[in-house]
Amino acid sequence: MNNLFRRFIENYSRRKKIIESDGIKSYLLNTSGYILLIVLIISAFLASFTSDFFFQTSIYISSLKRTRANLECEYMGISGFEIAKAIIEIDRLGMSTGFLPNLNNNRNIDSYMDIWALDFPEFPILDGTIKISIEDENSKININALISEFAPSTKYYGILQRFFVNMGLPMDIADAIIDWIDPDDSRFPYGAESSCYYQTLSPPYRAKNAPADSIDELLLVKGITPEIFYGLGGGNYGLEKNLVEHNKGNITLPEEKLEDLNAHPVNMPEDDNEPPMAGKEQDRRLDKYLRVHGEWMQYPDESSKININTASYRVLISLTDDISEETVQEIIKKRNLEPFKTVDEISAFTGKGNTVNSLLTVKSHIFKITITSANLNGRYKSVYYYDRDNKKILYCSGEY
Repeated sequence: MNNLFRRFIENYSRRKKIIESDGIKSYLLNTSGYILLIVLIISAFLASFTSDFFFQTSIYISSLKRTRANLECEYMGISGFEIAKAIIEIDRLGMSTGFLPNLNNNRNIDSYMDIWALDFPEFPILDGTIKISIEDENSKININALISEFAPSTKYYGILQRFFVNMGLPMDIADAIIDWIDPDDSRFPYGAESSCYYQTLSPPYRAKNAPADSIDELLLVKGITPEIFYGLGGGNYGLEKNLVEHNKGNITLPEEKLEDLNAHPVNMPEDDNEPPMAGKEQDRRLDKYLRVHGEWMQYPDESSKININTASYRVLISLTDDISEETVQEIIKKRNLEPFKTVDEISAFTGKGNTVNSLLTVKSHIFKITITSANLNGRYKSVYYYDRDNKKILYCSGEY
């Protein structure tokens, strides 16, 4: 024990003399402690660097995976759009019965008995699924047709006024929409122009004074709040009774039958029950009943007319002041059993010589195609407004 203590004192004295004479740096350079210190410093640096590197790398890899998944979904959506175009073309050529015998095969009319109107289930493609939904834009009121090249307002103006009144909203909104799309700065009686309204807002902006390009522009129009536009409130929201999901009849396509469409014609299921009672649709979103696509300068143009075979209850009840709820129910019940073949047949419900008949049609021209594609790591929703006659995309948008 004494030898160990004596050796410790000698080593301590020796190290003390070296440090006092040569300094701590010289001492470390001539001992193994220097190497150990360097190793510890390098190890600490590498540990810090590698942990940050692996963290950043994992984020980068995750981002790449999401980007790849989103791109795959986007291209799946493009494929879905091509399928939807093919479905619409099959209907245009009157070839629907080659796929589903119970569908309407009349090329001169469009109704919810057509192949495009079916509620197609999701179906697999690549490593994901796509869902195709096709809506008839001719079932809606074209707000751009409120004016024409020669008239400050058209008969669509009265229809739109009644539509808002039936929703429990001020009919003045129709005036504000006209002021938004008309080419001048002259205010309609209850409308709004740049100088008297829009320029006083914060932030200020100007009335478009041109046809709307997207139905979303209604969010900029005086009197239309997001709550009203998206059907979440306003007017008589929550007060309406006997609402229905839709008035389209049986548009369900059994999922197990979808795979057989190309191989074997499929009969739609027979429904022996009485068609459900027609009523106001639950959905109050304005884009379900209003549109912007269709020729507006020539009045009334076929592309802007309202298809009586596909128009919603809310649009039908707005056609004239004389049409009753019972009449609308009869129209829907009749077309669900057999679509109207000519506009003349509508006169039995709207009255002979009714001027609104000139705004009606039994054939559709513009369709809204919504494609929702999804895989394990991504989702993409694309919307196309498609002119079937000219095979032209009028407007498209997409969101992840």
